[in-house]
Amino acid sequence: MASNSLLECLVYARSAAGEINRLSPNIAQPDFKPDWDESRVSSSDEDVVISHNWDELRRFMWDYVGIVRTNKRLERAQHRVKLLQKEIAEYYSNCKVTRDLLELRNLATVSELIIRCAMERKESRGLHYTMDYPEMSPIASDTIMVPINFAGQNVIINRD
Repeated sequence: MASNSLLECLVYARSAAGEINRLSPNIAQPDFKPDWDESRVSSSDEDVVISHNWDELRRFMWDYVGIVRTNKRLERAQHRVKLLQKEIAEYYSNCKVTRDLLELRNLATVSELIIRCAMERKESRGLHYTMDYPEMSPIASDTIMVPINFAGQNVIINRD
Protein backbone atom coordinates (compact mmCIF):
# COMPACT_ATOMS: atom_id res chain seq x y z
CA MET A 1 0.00 0.00 0.00
CA ALA A 2 1.11 3.53 -0.64
CA SER A 3 1.32 6.11 2.12
CA ASN A 4 -2.04 7.69 1.20
CA SER A 5 -3.71 4.27 1.35
CA LEU A 6 -2.27 3.59 4.79
CA LEU A 7 -3.42 6.96 6.08
CA GLU A 8 -6.86 6.37 4.57
CA CYS A 9 -7.03 3.01 6.42
CA LEU A 10 -6.37 4.77 9.72
CA VAL A 11 -8.94 7.52 9.08
CA TYR A 12 -11.67 5.07 8.07
CA ALA A 13 -10.81 2.67 10.90
CA ARG A 14 -11.18 5.47 13.44
CA SER A 15 -14.47 6.55 11.88
CA ALA A 16 -15.78 2.95 11.83
CA ALA A 17 -14.73 2.39 15.46
CA GLY A 18 -16.56 5.56 16.52
CA GLU A 19 -19.71 4.45 14.72
CA ILE A 20 -19.52 0.96 16.26
CA ASN A 21 -19.14 2.47 19.73
CA ARG A 22 -22.10 4.78 19.08
CA LEU A 23 -24.34 1.94 17.89
CA SER A 24 -23.13 -0.81 20.26
CA PRO A 25 -25.96 -0.41 22.82
CA ASN A 26 -28.45 -1.23 20.03
CA ILE A 27 -26.62 -4.30 18.70
CA ALA A 28 -28.13 -7.60 19.80
CA GLN A 29 -25.85 -10.24 21.27
CA PRO A 30 -25.10 -13.09 18.85
CA ASP A 31 -26.65 -16.50 19.38
CA PHE A 32 -24.66 -18.92 21.54
CA LYS A 33 -22.33 -21.12 19.52
CA PRO A 34 -21.02 -24.38 20.97
CA ASP A 35 -17.30 -24.79 21.58
CA TRP A 36 -15.25 -26.00 18.63
CA ASP A 37 -15.10 -29.81 18.43
CA GLU A 38 -11.84 -30.90 16.78
CA SER A 39 -12.81 -34.56 16.88
CA ARG A 40 -14.94 -34.09 13.76
CA VAL A 41 -12.15 -32.71 11.55
CA SER A 42 -8.78 -34.02 10.45
CA SER A 43 -5.39 -32.52 9.82
CA SER A 44 -4.97 -31.68 6.19
CA ASP A 45 -2.34 -33.40 4.13
CA GLU A 46 -3.39 -31.19 1.22
CA ASP A 47 -1.96 -27.80 2.22
CA VAL A 48 -0.92 -27.37 -1.40
CA VAL A 49 -4.63 -26.87 -2.19
CA ILE A 50 -4.75 -23.73 -0.05
CA SER A 51 -1.60 -22.39 -1.68
CA HIS A 52 -2.94 -23.14 -5.16
CA ASN A 53 -6.32 -21.53 -4.43
CA TRP A 54 -4.64 -18.41 -3.06
CA ASP A 55 -2.53 -18.15 -6.22
CA GLU A 56 -5.55 -18.73 -8.46
CA LEU A 57 -7.54 -16.03 -6.62
CA ARG A 58 -4.69 -13.54 -6.96
CA ARG A 59 -4.28 -14.29 -10.67
CA PHE A 60 -7.91 -14.05 -11.71
CA MET A 61 -8.45 -10.90 -9.65
CA TRP A 62 -5.46 -9.34 -11.43
CA ASP A 63 -6.55 -10.57 -14.87
CA TYR A 64 -10.32 -10.00 -14.63
CA VAL A 65 -10.85 -7.30 -12.00
CA GLY A 66 -7.81 -5.10 -12.59
CA ILE A 67 -7.73 -1.47 -13.61
CA VAL A 68 -9.37 -2.11 -17.00
CA ARG A 69 -12.55 -4.16 -16.66
CA THR A 70 -15.32 -5.61 -18.79
CA ASN A 71 -18.65 -7.12 -17.80
CA LYS A 72 -17.57 -10.46 -19.24
CA ARG A 73 -14.36 -10.54 -17.19
CA LEU A 74 -16.25 -9.55 -14.04
CA GLU A 75 -18.77 -12.34 -14.63
CA ARG A 76 -15.91 -14.83 -15.07
CA ALA A 77 -14.29 -13.60 -11.87
CA GLN A 78 -17.60 -13.87 -10.02
CA HIS A 79 -18.06 -17.44 -11.24
CA ARG A 80 -14.49 -18.39 -10.22
CA VAL A 81 -14.76 -16.81 -6.76
CA LYS A 82 -18.03 -18.69 -6.11
CA LEU A 83 -16.33 -21.98 -7.04
CA LEU A 84 -13.38 -21.18 -4.81
CA GLN A 85 -15.69 -20.28 -1.94
CA LYS A 86 -17.39 -23.67 -2.25
CA GLU A 87 -14.02 -25.43 -2.18
CA ILE A 88 -12.91 -23.34 0.79
CA ALA A 89 -16.15 -24.08 2.69
CA GLU A 90 -15.71 -27.81 2.12
CA TYR A 91 -12.08 -27.66 3.22
CA TYR A 92 -13.04 -25.45 6.17
CA SER A 93 -15.66 -27.90 7.44
CA ASN A 94 -13.51 -31.05 7.07
CA CYS A 95 -10.01 -29.96 8.08
CA LYS A 96 -8.42 -28.25 11.03
CA VAL A 97 -8.50 -24.49 10.68
CA THR A 98 -5.15 -22.86 9.97
CA ARG A 99 -4.07 -19.27 9.58
CA ASP A 100 -3.58 -19.83 5.82
CA LEU A 101 -7.10 -21.23 5.47
CA LEU A 102 -8.61 -18.30 7.36
CA GLU A 103 -6.64 -15.86 5.22
CA LEU A 104 -7.80 -17.58 2.03
CA ARG A 105 -11.43 -17.51 3.19
CA ASN A 106 -11.18 -13.79 4.04
CA LEU A 107 -9.45 -12.98 0.74
CA ALA A 108 -12.22 -14.77 -1.17
CA THR A 109 -14.88 -12.77 0.71
CA VAL A 110 -13.14 -9.46 0.01
CA SER A 111 -12.68 -10.48 -3.64
CA GLU A 112 -16.39 -11.21 -3.91
CA LEU A 113 -17.20 -7.75 -2.52
CA ILE A 114 -14.79 -6.06 -4.93
CA ILE A 115 -16.29 -7.94 -7.89
CA ARG A 116 -19.85 -7.14 -6.84
CA CYS A 117 -19.04 -3.45 -6.35
CA ALA A 118 -17.37 -3.35 -9.76
CA MET A 119 -20.43 -4.97 -11.35
CA GLU A 120 -22.73 -2.40 -9.71
CA ARG A 121 -20.75 0.55 -11.05
CA LYS A 122 -21.98 1.47 -14.53
CA GLU A 123 -19.33 4.09 -15.27
CA SER A 124 -15.59 4.64 -15.48
CA ARG A 125 -14.23 6.68 -12.60
CA GLY A 126 -10.78 7.28 -11.21
CA LEU A 127 -8.31 4.53 -12.01
CA HIS A 128 -10.97 1.94 -12.83
CA TYR A 129 -11.91 1.99 -16.48
CA THR A 130 -14.86 -0.13 -17.52
CA MET A 131 -14.80 -0.80 -21.25
CA ASP A 132 -18.57 -1.44 -21.25
CA TYR A 133 -19.20 1.94 -19.58
CA PRO A 134 -16.40 4.26 -20.74
CA GLU A 135 -18.08 7.50 -19.66
CA MET A 136 -17.98 8.98 -16.17
CA SER A 137 -21.37 9.72 -14.59
CA PRO A 138 -21.83 13.42 -13.78
CA ILE A 139 -22.89 12.46 -10.25
CA ALA A 140 -20.59 10.33 -8.10
CA SER A 141 -22.47 7.80 -6.00
CA ASP A 142 -21.17 5.35 -3.41
CA THR A 143 -21.47 1.61 -3.83
CA ILE A 144 -21.69 0.15 -0.36
CA MET A 145 -21.93 -3.59 0.22
CA VAL A 146 -23.19 -4.69 3.61
CA PRO A 147 -22.97 -8.29 4.91
CA ILE A 148 -26.31 -9.56 6.18
CA ASN A 149 -26.79 -12.94 7.85
CA PHE A 150 -29.77 -14.99 6.58
CA ALA A 151 -30.34 -18.39 8.20
CA GLY A 152 -26.67 -18.85 8.98
CA GLN A 153 -25.53 -17.85 5.47
CA ASN A 154 -23.58 -14.64 4.95
CA VAL A 155 -25.25 -12.76 2.12
CA ILE A 156 -23.88 -9.51 0.80
CA ILE A 157 -26.45 -6.93 -0.28
CA ASN A 158 -26.09 -3.51 -1.84
CA ARG A 159 -27.18 -0.62 0.38
CA ASP A 160 -27.75 2.73 -1.36
